[in-house]
Amino acid sequence: MNSINGGQVFSHELDGWSVSWESDGNYRHWCHQIKNPEWNSLLVVMFNPGSLSGDGSNLSKDTTLRILREVCGAASLNPYVINLFDYASPSPQDLFDNWNIRDSNSVVFDKLPLPIFQSYILAYGDYENWGQRDSEIKERQKLVLKHLESLNEILLPTNNSGTPKHPMIWQRQKIKPNISALLQAAPNKSKHSDAASCAGV
Repeated sequence: MNSINGGQVFSHELDGWSVSWESDGNYRHWCHQIKNPEWNSLLVVMFNPGSLSGDGSNLSKDTTLRILREVCGAASLNPYVINLFDYASPSPQDLFDNWNIRDSNSVVFDKLPLPIFQSYILAYGDYENWGQRDSEIKERQKLVLKHLESLNEILLPTNNSGTPKHPMIWQRQKIKPNISALLQAAPNKSKHSDAASCAGV
C-alpha cells in the first residue's frame, strides 16, 4: 500500500488480519484491515482515529478496530476506515481540546481510492451533540458525504438523536450480529478486488 496523503504507511499482522494505515505525526489518514484479499472492502466513516497511530505500538489496544474486524469479518468484508478528523487520540475530548490542529495539512477524502468500494457506512457517533464544535462537525459531515456521492450508503441502526451508532455502542448494546447481517445483505461488490486495490495503488 502506498501513501495517499504524504504520510508513512505501516503494516502489521494481528489476529489473522493484515492491518495497514498511513500516519504522519499525530495524524492517521486511513486504516485498511484485510482478512481475505478476495473479500470486498467496505468504507467506514468514523469521527477521529483512536489508539492506532504512529508505528502501531497501540494497535492491539484499539477496541474500535477490533470490533470492526469482528463485525465486518462475519460479513466477509474488509473494513477501510477514514475519519471526519485525522487527529489521533483515544479521547474525543482531547480532540476538542486540540481543535486547532484537528486536521493535517490536507484532508484525505478527495484522495480516496473510491473505485475499490461500492458501499459505505457511517459510524462516527453522537459527538455533534456534545455542545462542542457542533456546527463545524456537521459541516465536515456534509463535505465527506459529498465526496461519497457515487457510493451506496448501508443504513444501520441510529442513536435516538438520529446520529450513527459508534461501534462501541454496537458492542455495548449487543447488536454486533445484527450489524453483520445488515452488511452481508447489502450490495458490496466493488469494481476491483482487494488483491489489486490497496490505497494508493
